[in-house]
Formats: sequence, C-alpha cells, structure tokens
Amino acid sequence: MFVMRMQFNEQIIKTESFENLYINGKKQGFSFDIQLAYYRGHYLSDIDLLEVLIDGEKIPDEAVTFELKGKELSLYKLKYAVTEFWSQVEPAKLHVLKPGGLAGEHDIELKLVLRIPYMQIGPEHDFMPLDSGEKVSVSFEGE
Repeated sequence: MFVMRMQFNEQIIKTESFENLYINGKKQGFSFDIQLAYYRGHYLSDIDLLEVLIDGEKIPDEAVTFELKGKELSLYKLKYAVTEFWSQVEPAKLHVLKPGGLAGEHDIELKLVLRIPYMQIGPEHDFMPLDSGEKVSVSFEGE
C-alpha cells in the first residue's frame, strides 16, 4: 500500500512525556504525547489506523484511549469525531492500560495513518493515506 510520509515535527512520539498511570495506587498502564507529522491539522474522523505496540506486541484497541483538549475517546469512537479538530502544533495524549505499567527499556511503536480528505487519488473515493507513525526506545528507570 502506498502512503505519503512528511515529517514536519522533530518528534511524533514525545519521549519526554512518558509516565506510568496509577489507578487506586497500583501501576496499571502508561501515557505519552504524540503530534501529527503533517503540516496541516486533521479531524479525528480522518484517522484510519491507530495502534500502539510494545516491543513488537500490539496492544488491544480497547486498552488504548486518545485524549485531545481534555476529551478522552476510545479508539473505535475516533471515526465518529467529525467535529474534533487536531491541530498540527497541538499534542494529543495516548493512555494505554497495561497491568504493572512499564519498567526498564522498551521499544514503543505508534502506527498512525490518516486520510487526507482533500487529496482524492482514485475513482472509488479513495483518499491519500498519510503515515504519521514512529518507533522510539524509552526507559522507565526507577519506576
């Protein structure tokens, strides 16, 4: 599959933003900030794929939520968020439920593909896909 790739931000995954999530005093996951790679913003309904992988293992969609401007959405609800606009300069936060959280060093991969609604590329109303993903290594020392 052909996808366009333009990375206008130095980091898509903001490595300094990683933190473990605590629920009732127990480490139950982690969160981190992401930013779009493209020079324009997008409506959340333009997100065709959003996956988080830890050390190559995909986290189930129901264990990931997307937060923008204080609104937290399950991944399946993104396609219905036709009025929620994500600006290129504004970070969003991903919350990942994972009992025990993270400790030590891990490879975190974000698979994020958006459709560019003003770039129709086929007669079947296909639109240009945009790869806004990234893979980073992070360390949770002393956590």
